[in-house]
Amino acid sequence: MKRWIQAMGTGMLGSRDLSYEEAVEAAHEMARGDSTDAQCAAFLMALCMKGEADEELMAFIDVFRSYCLKYHTFADSLNCAGPTEGRQYFPVTLPVSLLLASVGFSQVLHGGDSLPPRQGTAMKELLESFGVAIDLSVKAWETMLFHLHIGFLHTEQLCPPLGKLKQVREQLGLRTVMNTVEKVINPVRSMNMIIGVNQRKAMESLIPISIRSGFQNVYIVNGIEGSEDLPIYQNSTIRIVTPWGDESRVVEPQKFGFLSEPLLPLSKDDQVAMVRRIIAGEDSEELKRERDHVIFNTGLRLTWFDKVGSYEEGFQLAESLLQRKEAHKVMQRWVDQSHHFTLKDHPKIGDSSAKIG
Repeated sequence: MKRWIQAMGTGMLGSRDLSYEEAVEAAHEMARGDSTDAQCAAFLMALCMKGEADEELMAFIDVFRSYCLKYHTFADSLNCAGPTEGRQYFPVTLPVSLLLASVGFSQVLHGGDSLPPRQGTAMKELLESFGVAIDLSVKAWETMLFHLHIGFLHTEQLCPPLGKLKQVREQLGLRTVMNTVEKVINPVRSMNMIIGVNQRKAMESLIPISIRSGFQNVYIVNGIEGSEDLPIYQNSTIRIVTPWGDESRVVEPQKFGFLSEPLLPLSKDDQVAMVRRIIAGEDSEELKRERDHVIFNTGLRLTWFDKVGSYEEGFQLAESLLQRKEAHKVMQRWVDQSHHFTLKDHPKIGDSSAKIG
């Protein structure tokens, strides 16, 4: 590892990019645990300060994918990894994913424990608060995705070497190449992906990676908190990447009649409570801002991935699904089935299933 740190970290005149083969070797050293925490931290910092070249980024993605648990291919699913720092605002993507699953569009959510620089509420914490059991065998998880059209994979279980690097990443407190690896790891080889970035310039580095990773339809979004959720209180820039190229678009919510004030920070308990109320069909004025975000983002994704013929049709379908409590039904089945498989894989006394209210 020392030679790769020296290659990248000797200053403006001496530093260089690693070749794909060199980066593969460095990534394997980190993944196998052959380098110390101090060496891993120095390498990630040097790479961060230099800036990741496409070959370096692709090498790390390829290597860490090779250490993942093996799942069957679910090509028609939508791969969605939230911000590695977790959520400090309403987690729009959770009710959106439930609504999309309710119409048979499979949703693969994944993510790790929240990391610096902003440590919000991770998706894993939100789902566990609803009663979803996360610790499932590969076969059980695949069965649930097939029948429920939704599933969550905890990155640190999915890819153990990422879990081993958690402490190093926490101590660094910076976004590194591992943040991108975690987002695009794509364990079930989805053809569709929506990915959030913190800065527009980060979109550029993801374009060649998206093409080389085998995705057919990728939407790169500069969303709320660097997430995949577009706000309705301002315009957003997105990049659409396909094997035939990429294009940039500006999404203007007001053109579709959506307008609101910015979302407010929420604790984990408040995030959970608000999601519960919205998926239960409540349409009070108090929830209008967050509910409109759900309808808007659901309509966008239905249209982007060709599940409806127009944005207007997507928004109307999203509102109808909320009124019929379809998201709530999916969540309840998710809770029940996850505990059914947990009990089957790890028998316990009593029934640990939970109701979501």
